[in-house]
Amino acid sequence: MIRLRWGIVVSGWIALATTALPESSAARVVIVAAFLLVCPGLAALLLCTGRVLAPEAGRAGILEAAVVTGAISLAISTLVAEALFLGHAFTPVRFLLVLAGLTSVAALASALPRPRGIKRFTPVPSSRPRLGHDDSDRD
Repeated sequence: MIRLRWGIVVSGWIALATTALPESSAARVVIVAAFLLVCPGLAALLLCTGRVLAPEAGRAGILEAAVVTGAISLAISTLVAEALFLGHAFTPVRFLLVLAGLTSVAALASALPRPRGIKRFTPVPSSRPRLGHDDSDRD
């Protein structure tokens, strides 16, 4: 888990450093796109739940974590870009600087102990039948 946290932290600053490459550089596009699609969501997921995957996660759990991570990453990236646009301060370098900073803070804060009485989010399985599933047909 420590390697994952530090990998998330370092990836943002590597993405920021690639802005020194030419705009049409394939390395710049791939590194920045990978960072934007994965790292902010992973950092937020670690901050909220304390882990990326549930211990009993199988293939479905891995797919679920990937989709949630991507959605959260895109949401955070959009919010940061929108805030910079509204402030008339958007540049690619500023955008990556703010996003790398937020991602680093979230990833490192996930390692801090929680104050007493504050628990991490843990989903509770429901005993109710899921919508669209009718169990009355069973023998």
